[in-house]
Amino acid sequence: MRHGRAGWARLLGGAIALLALYGCASGSNSDAGFDKICAAQGLTPGSEAFVTCVERQRQQQQMDLERIRQAREAARGATKL
Repeated sequence: MRHGRAGWARLLGGAIALLALYGCASGSNSDAGFDKICAAQGLTPGSEAFVTCVERQRQQQQMDLERIRQAREAARGATKL
């Protein structure tokens, strides 16, 4: 049983680390932040490639948020044991 708790503790630690990393980066991940990321890649604002890049950044942010939500739910379930 101890091994199971250690696994949940690692999961919870990982979730906390993800939240900390996301919290540090979330301020720069606005649309303006996405624009800067794509422009830094040499893409021209307003071009199809630029728009696609910004959309990809938004989608990645949404996927990251969903992973964090799932990790939180898993951690909450672990504390109910």
